[in-house]
Amino acid sequence: MKNIAVFFLLLNIWPANRCTAQDIREIETKLETYLLNNFQEKLYMHTDKSSYLAGERIWFKVYCAEAYTNRPVDVSKVAYIELLDNTNKPILQSRVALKDSGGEGSLYTPLDLSSGLYTIRCYTSWMKNFDPDYYFHKNIVIYNTLREESSLANEIKTKNSRHIQFFPEGGNLVAGLTSRVAFRAVDSQGESFNFEAALVNSRKDTVLKFGPFGSELGSFYFKPENHETYNVWIKPVGGQGFNASLPQIFEKGVVMLTSESGAGLSLSVQSTLDTPGKLTLFVHCGQKTILVDSLDPGNQRKGFQVPLNLLGDGISHFTLFNANGEALCERLYFKKPQNLLNVRINTHKPIYSTREKVQLEISTTFKSVPPKSNFSVSVYSADSLLTSDEDIAVSLWLTSELKGRIENAAWYFNDAPADATDLLMLTHGWRRFKWEDVLKERKAPVTYLPEVDGHIISGRVVNPISSTGLSNRTGFLSIPGVQGKLYTASSNEDGDIHFYTSDFYGGNEIITQPDLRTDSTAAIEISSPYSSLFAAKRVKKYNLFPNPNNLLKRSVAMQVNNAWHSKYLNNKTVINADAPFFYIRPEKVYVLDSYVRFTTMEEVLREYVPEINVTIRKNSYHLRMLDSETGKYHENAPLVLIDGIPIFDEGNSVIRMDPLKIQRLEIVTSAYQYGKSTFPGILSIHSYSGQLAGYALPSRALAFDYDGLQLKREFYSPMYEKDSTVLSRTPDYRTTLFWSANNKTSSAGTSELSFFTSDLDGKYIIEIQALSDDGKAGSARAIINVVKKLN
Repeated sequence: MKNIAVFFLLLNIWPANRCTAQDIREIETKLETYLLNNFQEKLYMHTDKSSYLAGERIWFKVYCAEAYTNRPVDVSKVAYIELLDNTNKPILQSRVALKDSGGEGSLYTPLDLSSGLYTIRCYTSWMKNFDPDYYFHKNIVIYNTLREESSLANEIKTKNSRHIQFFPEGGNLVAGLTSRVAFRAVDSQGESFNFEAALVNSRKDTVLKFGPFGSELGSFYFKPENHETYNVWIKPVGGQGFNASLPQIFEKGVVMLTSESGAGLSLSVQSTLDTPGKLTLFVHCGQKTILVDSLDPGNQRKGFQVPLNLLGDGISHFTLFNANGEALCERLYFKKPQNLLNVRINTHKPIYSTREKVQLEISTTFKSVPPKSNFSVSVYSADSLLTSDEDIAVSLWLTSELKGRIENAAWYFNDAPADATDLLMLTHGWRRFKWEDVLKERKAPVTYLPEVDGHIISGRVVNPISSTGLSNRTGFLSIPGVQGKLYTASSNEDGDIHFYTSDFYGGNEIITQPDLRTDSTAAIEISSPYSSLFAAKRVKKYNLFPNPNNLLKRSVAMQVNNAWHSKYLNNKTVINADAPFFYIRPEKVYVLDSYVRFTTMEEVLREYVPEINVTIRKNSYHLRMLDSETGKYHENAPLVLIDGIPIFDEGNSVIRMDPLKIQRLEIVTSAYQYGKSTFPGILSIHSYSGQLAGYALPSRALAFDYDGLQLKREFYSPMYEKDSTVLSRTPDYRTTLFWSANNKTSSAGTSELSFFTSDLDGKYIIEIQALSDDGKAGSARAIINVVKKLN
């Protein structure tokens, strides 16, 4: 994202003026300013398949795009991944590094996981400032074939209930005006149900009857009377009846009705306002204003005409304003995108034998022009029960912009008639911003910081007795080890503290400490980086019953593959093993094996380290560093570290260490500023094992295990070409033949990949998800058949 620094600066210098009467051009300007200064991301996650066995690994690729344009953005550097059951309990949590607008990783499904439907969700730290409905969500199914399950442990044990919601077009019901009222009827498991319904008035008269017409969505037209109350009676087929209420009916107001005619949309306006005034229709799509049109009070009956060719791809937002710039009615309209990336797969032939090389030729074009694109590829067995219908285009253009779970999203995107898609727009809210915030130019609340350089570990500096936050306190966070790391930060007025880490990979112990030299009473509490808020996209009831033969085949294949190829399945990439410490390069390094080994640290320092002065006062040791620039000793003790852990005393802890456990000493003699802290020199002690050489942490230090970013794993795909393993008797029972997350097309829009089939015959699906550098999304699928090789 260009000018990202300017974006964050603007958050702090937002204009504070207020305006009540504003013309529509001012609204347009304020919307453009608001969208410019309220950057939002959206994510898409491509998984290698959508159904797994407990004990299999989920491979995934994360695409990061700007929310309004779908263009790839490289702002956040960390993505958070969670596997949730249908009570929103996290089963697995992990985080992966984002680089060049994407990231990749994997999750291992535990062997004790119960069979059922689960949700993978994905978000960034910056996305936590907005509605969790806009996190990425995907349903997957997991089968546990290694144990007998009498019941599904992750099922909700409460009674299934049914609900119906009503959505007047434009937002309001007004007495004396006819409105189109859409409805959505689902049970507590998110499933639609058939019913008969009647709308009755206070006199128990039936005003109208309606039903769902085979879907959870439907609509009816209704003209409420003034000072009348209404109730809706619902009778589910084969279930117990219940009552529901309509939204509030206003005595005065405006109603907007939309109809599609020919090459355009007609929007009629009805009003019972005493002083209707001028009405203005404002239409925008993404960051672009599409149409601004006004009607004077005398000709409001003619309504508005909106040519479809003016609308952008995807969701357009229609808002009706009064003369004072107040939003009266709103609705959405979806135009099926025409500007999709064309992705093609060429496999040369449809049938392959086992252990045969498959050569893939992949091309991406947009209107015959080959844009550079990033894409991910999966090749998996077609016996997978659950196949996701939500590809990258469906996600970026449709589901990521709407609240709530959408059944058959690909059908709405590709094949649904206009009436069905319109019902979807009426019943799923779009709230990436509120007009009230736009018009009053409110600052966007920033609770969570964007991770533009690396993972931020956040917490609070508190009084451990009262738990109250302590402001302006220095904290230290250490990652001990042979290549230990140290980070410092200061708490704000509420006691919140943020440690900006970099290249923090793998599971590690971290240690937090306040500066015990200045405050011996403070303690640091670390917060979970994962979101505590959950979307309304609940996982529906598990009702998938697989073919026992297919499930047995997959189970045997998984166990055989794990038994024979386990050493290849867990390969991790070591990242930054030789990364320097925070001071980059010490002035002096003393490798103790290069000297005669003494038995006390006092002897080591006195004999070999002339930069350190060791004195004894009142039975305590005091260390001072000689500043090489001034030739004088610093007045205070240097920052002393043992394997990256700061030691807050004058020197007693260092003197008590066993020098035979110390590998080297690193010295920085001059004053060193790190963050807001300035140290009078640095003495960094490194043990052989990275285990602190017996140093005991003080009581105010908090040590606990903490997972950094995922280390990259390599997907195992054996190569049989020109290799003796082609004749090997080692079985190859892979059901996922190939996974490659980070691929790019050439300037000609093409790319070539290859893989080998396994020993298992059957149909295999090749699935590709792609996003071009300019925000064009596309996907493709192909099927190959694998047959047994004849001996």
